[in-house]
Amino acid sequence: MADMIEVYRIPLSKERLHVLSKEERSLFFLLGYISNQITLNQKMVTFSTNRVSSDPVEQMLTGAQTQMMARNMVGVLKEGWDVIHRRYVGKPIGQEYTPLLDTGGAHALAELKRHFGGSNLLATVRTNFVYHHPKDDDVDAAFEAATRDAELDGEWNWYLSASLFNSLYLPCDFVILHGILKAVNAGNLREAQEKLMGEVRKVADLMNEFIPAFLAAVWRRHFGEELPAGTHKVDGAPSVWDVTIPFFVEMSDPPEDAVPL
Repeated sequence: MADMIEVYRIPLSKERLHVLSKEERSLFFLLGYISNQITLNQKMVTFSTNRVSSDPVEQMLTGAQTQMMARNMVGVLKEGWDVIHRRYVGKPIGQEYTPLLDTGGAHALAELKRHFGGSNLLATVRTNFVYHHPKDDDVDAAFEAATRDAELDGEWNWYLSASLFNSLYLPCDFVILHGILKAVNAGNLREAQEKLMGEVRKVADLMNEFIPAFLAAVWRRHFGEELPAGTHKVDGAPSVWDVTIPFFVEMSDPPEDAVPL
């Protein structure tokens, strides 16, 4: 049986939120939103990697699905850093709030500045393969590299079903992956994935340290030291390691309360 989870319900005063400056209020909501996105993408990648199938086709397509989720995480983190860099670092609000951060938050901010000052890997992948698409010459070069990858021989197959939910144009992902391989200067797909995911984990951990520290500093300044918390108890939540996202799903008529896609 799963343990009971206790969730703290923290009410926000709309009146006090109006007291914040426009810049404070904007960062307060934007960084909280970015934190929500990071958490969602971390959950999706974790749930997808939890599923290991004995069916080689299902395992191949589930792996491709996981790769796509991980690439979305790259975009979320790079866009998040852009907000921090352009609206906080070196700005009056940053000079005002950095001394108010706790030790962990201040360290995370310094590490984020150091990391992005020395690496453009996430920016390169985000700009060319996540939120924007590569140019024709880059796609062609990636295609040629993919065709030379002997490990993929025999895997150049489309998988089509009556529903697109169960279909995947797998070689298209091969080509994009080889474009990313070149962009991150890796020798093979495994090395490229390890290099990229290493940066993703590092930056996600740092943002998960800095953002709550900033939100807490704003809270202490404008709402006081106390958190007027109520509680909500959740029973029956599954273990994070028991939740999976399969690639193949049985298509059937939706229940009446289903959200249409």
